[in-house]
This record gives sequence, structure tokens and C-alpha cells, in this order.
Amino acid sequence: MQDVSQAYKQGMKQPFRNRGYIKVRIGIVNSKAQENVEAGDARNQFTYFSDNERVFDAYTVDRIYAVGEQDFSKVDGSMYFLPGEEAGLEFYNNGIVTNQLLGSVYISFSGIAGLDIKGLTINFGECYPVRLSIASDSGTKIYENDRPLFVTEDVFDETSYFVITPLAMVNGEGRMRLYQFTCGISNNFSNKEVKSYTFKDYVSSITDVIPSQDMSLTIDNQNLYYSPDNPESTIAYMEQGQEIKVAFGYDVTGCGNIEWLNETTTYLKTWSATDVEAKFTAVDIFDYKLSGTYYRGMYRETGISLYDLAIDVLHDAGVIDEREYFVDPYLQDVIVYNPVPAVKHSEALQIIANAGRCALYVDRQGSIHLQSSFIPDMTAFSNGETAYSHVSNILVNDKKDAYALHSRDFSPVDGSIFFMPSDGGYLNTGYISEQVSDNNGDFEDNPRVFIHLESGFICYGLIIRFRNTAPKTFHIRTYYQNVPVQDVLVTDPALEYATNEHFRLFDQMELVFIKGQPNTRITLDHIFFGDVTDYTISRTYNLRGAPTAIRQNKIKSIAVKRSLYRKGQEQKDLFSEERIFDAGDKECLAYFSKASYGLSVEVEDNASVSAEILDYSSYYARLRFTGDLEGVSVKYVVKGYEYQVDEHYMRMMHNGSGEEKTWSNPLISTLEMAKDLEEWLAAYFLGDVDYQITWNGDPRTEANDLFYLELKDREKVLIRAYQNELKFSGAWSGTIKARKAAL
Repeated sequence: MQDVSQAYKQGMKQPFRNRGYIKVRIGIVNSKAQENVEAGDARNQFTYFSDNERVFDAYTVDRIYAVGEQDFSKVDGSMYFLPGEEAGLEFYNNGIVTNQLLGSVYISFSGIAGLDIKGLTINFGECYPVRLSIASDSGTKIYENDRPLFVTEDVFDETSYFVITPLAMVNGEGRMRLYQFTCGISNNFSNKEVKSYTFKDYVSSITDVIPSQDMSLTIDNQNLYYSPDNPESTIAYMEQGQEIKVAFGYDVTGCGNIEWLNETTTYLKTWSATDVEAKFTAVDIFDYKLSGTYYRGMYRETGISLYDLAIDVLHDAGVIDEREYFVDPYLQDVIVYNPVPAVKHSEALQIIANAGRCALYVDRQGSIHLQSSFIPDMTAFSNGETAYSHVSNILVNDKKDAYALHSRDFSPVDGSIFFMPSDGGYLNTGYISEQVSDNNGDFEDNPRVFIHLESGFICYGLIIRFRNTAPKTFHIRTYYQNVPVQDVLVTDPALEYATNEHFRLFDQMELVFIKGQPNTRITLDHIFFGDVTDYTISRTYNLRGAPTAIRQNKIKSIAVKRSLYRKGQEQKDLFSEERIFDAGDKECLAYFSKASYGLSVEVEDNASVSAEILDYSSYYARLRFTGDLEGVSVKYVVKGYEYQVDEHYMRMMHNGSGEEKTWSNPLISTLEMAKDLEEWLAAYFLGDVDYQITWNGDPRTEANDLFYLELKDREKVLIRAYQNELKFSGAWSGTIKARKAAL
């Protein structure tokens, strides 16, 4: 669910909403050209702080060096001092910067010729050429320009290079800079052109299927911009996989104050056009990029973390840029031994996510996420507590005892306070700080309470119960992966402090007590983390009809299969083939149907050819052949041993009767992982009601979000959406499929 302002949230609850807006960007980019574009030619002369790679990969330039050019450098603190060339430092990305004033840039495509490119988009920055030439295989064109972002829709057919030359700069005698260079253009559409839009988002709560996003868009085409009969039509230059970005805005005040949400990125799949309208469909990165097979599954006696395993799958699929994925760091502590089967990359990620109790989804930027999806275990500790303190108890919501203390105004005489025993054996106390404040309430060493979470967590609200005396001032600080997230300053709290603060994703919380009552210790009984969502689907303002509730079968038991690998005893022929090698063809791949080890390769009936194994996993081997190969028929066989797999089941009973669920994940081998997975699955299956909801829709919501659904009797039930469909044709509408959440 996207973060929005309070004004936006209130606007969604109005009986009559204000106007909604849509912005669509379709990138008409030649993907082959963009993947191979480079500026490393010897004809280029760039400065020593120039970067001639990231300019082609959509990196931003935001830390610009001040240099001696006409009307370029600012003294407002927005620019950076430039280190000397001899410093040997890594420079901030400044894009391509020519060494000469009014210098040219030669751009090529790794030797590839014959590229048909529809348009160019170049970000020159604030000091841009006002007149420039672009030379290519088809000749030289002169352009007038009046802005940093230069866009031309000219067609460059049969292209192998560009030479971009500034003829005049807006700042006079300046170097030419390229911050971003795109082989194509971006077409933009708004409410006026968009006739209809539908986006369906599916995320399984227990990752038993691969997530999916499907988008369909219809725009007005009466200007024939996308008509196949128009020789200048953009449709002839469209390719599968081009990005479609959609952003929604909402007029939060009704006076034109539009709040825009983050863009949703999908990838073009199909397109068609008539004289009246053009239609596009798009999918997510799983459908577009992760359809290959992962063969690198390996049985490891010493194990591998699910984090490293997920990274290996992503990199093998070609998802290498860290901006394209997020793998929960908590998975670094989850170790598995069994191999991932030979399945699609998307299925491999699904298996890993399920084993790690993670949701697998794609965010709005098209980035793949493996994110923990359970309430994490928590531990509490401090920087000093008394011998009769139990800081770990503050996470347990039970009755706490207290001893009479010398703290001012702490010990009443109503029988609720105990005398301190002389022989230990202390009662069930909460946290009592070792540190005592002075006459002014100040501490020489501020008491601190730390709460460490097993994985990241989001919550709405917090309750802290102090015993008898509350501190005067303290901080609530949260961190994720040791990076600060939030800092809430609390002054003069009540004994029971409550806040509705939205605590964004964190895995550590720190309470820092700055000032207490005079001459007192900090005494804290309990910390309660609030709701997991603040979103209620209201019958009054949101629903368009009564939700349909479908009760699922009662669950009697859940059994999780454990697969234990052991070595086989019989060597087998795992793969054999007879092939004729072409000139220069010396390598090939051999694939196995079962997980194997102890591999060797033999060439049969040809003493002049030999083979070796270059790389292998439990499911494949990469082979290299040497000898007289060209035009020769070579028969070879890969030998090895197959692992034997023993199956055991960990079963938990939940009801006396009902359906018996059996769950199989090939990575699960240890009893501990099986228990954790069963507990996670039980939280899903025991939420035994499915809901189908028709409502007004809200573009901030997503599949896998948690909601409170208001029922007819005004009671609320917590649900988790697994399918969220949003439609827009001037106004929003939507449907949600969700399941009752049993956290």
C-alpha cells in the first residue's frame, strides 16, 4: 500500500469524491539499440570525471561538480568541489562530459548495424545546446532546442552510429553534457486521451503460485498516431517488453491540489489499433523476463542461505541491477541444503519465498520483492537494568509485579507493591533501569531499551505502559538494516502512552530516555505494537454492494513434507548424445532429470577427441571438447550418481475433523523449518472465509495489502487481499478478492 497524505485518506472517504487523474507514458525504445549503445570510441574526448556508461542506464545525475565554464558553476551550495585527477577517487555520476568546449560525442552500438530507431531522448542538463547537429548513417540533421530534455520523433533507419555536436550552448562557452541518452521516445497520455484502464494484481499470501500483473489500456487514436496505415505511425516501432508507466493523481482539496502516487511499471505484450482507438496490454517482469529455466540447483552439505540462493536465481535470469530487486536481509539467516529443482526462474523464486515465509511480488517500479510476510519474533534488551528487572518481559502482555523503590513518588501503600527479597527469586517484573536520574531528572547515562525483530515489520500505533512514574522526555527511534527510519520525540507522556504513528518498515526499535522524574528509575511494564493496517473498507463510503463471503473447509491438520537427501550407490549414465560440431563450436550443456553428483564425461569410439567438465550443478554440466572436432560426429556420455530422497512429514492437528492439508516444498529438510512453515501456513488456512468485494477502488491499494472490512453489524474483520483489480474511465472502481487474516 502506498504512503499518502491525511488529506488523500480523508478524500477517499467522502460520499462524493473529487476528480481523479491519470498519466500514461509508453516508451517507444529500440531495446536492442539501448542494450548495446556505448560511447567508448577512441574518437571521444571526455573529462577524467566523465561517466560514459551510466548515461545509458537511466541513472540520475544529482551531484554536479563546479568547473570553469561560462555561466555554469553556482555558489548556492548545490554544486560540489571537483577532486583532482590524481586523487584516485570514485567520482559522482556526472554523465558524459566532453573535454573540449562545444565538444562532440560519438555513440555506437557494439558493432551492430542496421538498427531502426524511432526518435531520440537526450537529457543535456541545465546547460544545454540551443542548436545541435545529429549525424548518422542516413545523413546529418540540424535541430533548434530550447530545453534541457531534447526529444525528436525523427526516424533513424539502418543506423550504426550517432555523432552529436553542439553548435551553440545556452551558457555560451560550455562543455556538452549527456545525463541520459535513450534510443526512442516516450509518448504521454492523460484523462483526455485515455478511454479506459484496467489493472489486475495477484499475489498469493502463502506464495503457492507466481504473482501476476495484467494491464489493459485503451486510448483515443483519432489522430491516427498509432494507425498501421500511417507511414509515420509509432506502432511500427513498438516491441514487446517496452515499458508502460501509469500514475494516478487525486485532487485532495477539490481546488486543483493534485497528489500524485508512484508510477506503476509494466511491460508491453500486445498492441492493436483502429481509426478510433488503440489498445495495449502489458504484463509484469515475471511474465516478461523470468521465463527461462534455472538449472543451477545444487545440493550443499554445508548449506546456503535463502538470500544467496535468491540472488543466484535472479542473476542467472539476467536480473543483475540491484534496482530491479529486493531480497529481505532476514533470509541471510535461513539456511537450506536441498537443491532448487530445474524449473523456471519465476518458479524457483516462488519456492525460495515460500520456504522463507515471504511474499513474492513486483512493486510499482517493476522491482521484484521477496519480503517477509509474518509477525516477526522480537527480543528486548537494554544498556543496564537492575538485578530484579526483566527487560524481556516488556514484550509479554501479562500482569507485572513491582517492588518498593527509593524512586520519588513511586511506591504507594495500597498493597500493590512488594518488599524486595533478600535471597533473589524475583517476581514477574518488567524493565527497571540501573540508571537513576538526578535532582533535575537528568541521567548521566541515558537508559536505553532495544527491541530487535527477526525481520522487517510495519505497524500503525504503539502503546507503552510505565509503572507508577512516567519519564518526562524520550525518543522512539526505528531502524532498518541499521539505517535510521524514524525518530519520534515524546514529552510528558501519561503512564499509558499511546500513539497512532505509522511506523514504516523497521527491524529494530530503540527507546532513549532523555529526562525522567527527579531521582527516579525508568520503570516500564509493557510495549504493545498496534494494528498492522489503518485502512478500513467502509460499508458507508467504499462498498458498492454487500461483500460475498465464502466459508472454506475446516482444516483438520497440516502436514509439511521434509526431503532428506542421501548419496546413491550406483553410477549411471545421466546424459548421452551424438553430435556434429561446427567450426569454433567446442562447448555444450548436458541436463539431468534428477539431482546428481560425482560427474564425469567420456567420449566413445574417438581417441582424437577428449572432454572435460567446466561447470556443473545437480542438474547440468557444461562441457568442453578438444581435438579434431570440425565436421566430426562425437558420441559422449556423462556419468554420475543420483541422490536418493527420503520423505518425512511433520504434522500438526488443528481440529477434530475437516480437510487434511499436505504441503510440499523441495527446499524443506530440517524440522525447524518445517515447523515455522506449518505455523505460517496455518495462519492462512485457519482464516477460513474468502471475500469478494465490489467497491469504489483506490489507486494506493495493492494485492497482499491488509484491510479491515466493515461488516453489516459494524463489526470489523481483518482481511488480506490476494487479488486487487482497479478500473479507471474518468472515475475509479474496483474489485478485491481477499481472505480473512488470522495473524
